[in-house]
Amino acid sequence: MSQIDPNLLDRLKEFVSVSELSKDGRLKLPPERALCEHFDMHRTSVRNVLSVLQSLGFIERKQGSGTFLKMPEPVFIQLYFELALKLNYISVDHLETAREMFEKEIVQAAAVNHQAHELARLEVLCGKIIHSTDVLDGIQADYEFHELLAVMAKNPAVLIIFQGLSSVLKKVLHQRRVLARQSKEAQMKTNETHIAIVDAVKTRDRELARQAMHDHFETWNEHTLRTFKEMRAPIELLD
Repeated sequence: MSQIDPNLLDRLKEFVSVSELSKDGRLKLPPERALCEHFDMHRTSVRNVLSVLQSLGFIERKQGSGTFLKMPEPVFIQLYFELALKLNYISVDHLETAREMFEKEIVQAAAVNHQAHELARLEVLCGKIIHSTDVLDGIQADYEFHELLAVMAKNPAVLIIFQGLSSVLKKVLHQRRVLARQSKEAQMKTNETHIAIVDAVKTRDRELARQAMHDHFETWNEHTLRTFKEMRAPIELLD
């Protein structure tokens, strides 16, 4: 089995740096032979680097057209958080606190930068959260509601980090979310906070939006933890 270059990260960055704009406006990597000559590498080493780029989702290979750069899903950020949890470098509480801080900033930007069709979609998702009779459907709508706010903030860097962080929390807090939606009081209170968030975003008032998100997390923490204690159920961690 061939060995991957020990300076793989540097190689990955070098490969990206020599990409060129194609006729259709996409960034395209030079052919393997050109990469071999440019970096004075064996073809096996070049293919190893390209294979890693592809597995990470950074490139797309099209037969007869070439190799193109593309934005990957934020799986690498998700992997970082999952490993950090497994190694006890961070805790679920750390992730929850970070998400709360993050979303208070996100909702302010969403209030200012959102477009009409995005607000309409947010209202639809809010309706699904409130009226869904299926627990899993309600949880999914909740996730999409908060992800859409990150999209509405109009900052790609924020969206990437948010998706990586939220996808991990979606897994580790799944059981707590299920139990919370089974409590009529907890569900009613969290429903009210989602409505308040939508109403605040409509006003385009940053401070009002931030306060609505603050109230949302206060309600979530109070009622879900109370429900958890009453049912004496352990927090479900990673599979």
